[in-house]
Amino acid sequence: MQIDVDSLKESDKGWDVQLKVTLSLEEMSQIDHSALRDDGDFKVDPEESSVLYFHSLLSGAEPWEDEPLEELVRAIKLEVEYRVKRLFRVKPV
Repeated sequence: MQIDVDSLKESDKGWDVQLKVTLSLEEMSQIDHSALRDDGDFKVDPEESSVLYFHSLLSGAEPWEDEPLEELVRAIKLEVEYRVKRLFRVKPV
């Protein structure tokens, strides 16, 4: 699993973050697709079925506004990794 920042844009509401999650074919075959559909934060790339996108908005009004943006993005990456692993039917070791 590889997680990269696909886009990071400042808006009037805060930071709009989109992460790209690239899975191996083996990892993608282990995903519970009904759970993936139920999770509204992930979108599957129709062109590349082993790629998921995760979208998040970091509001500037939240208590984390004093944290460096790099730390917030790193925290979101960890959260996304955790959530993707929860989607596996067979939990990876």
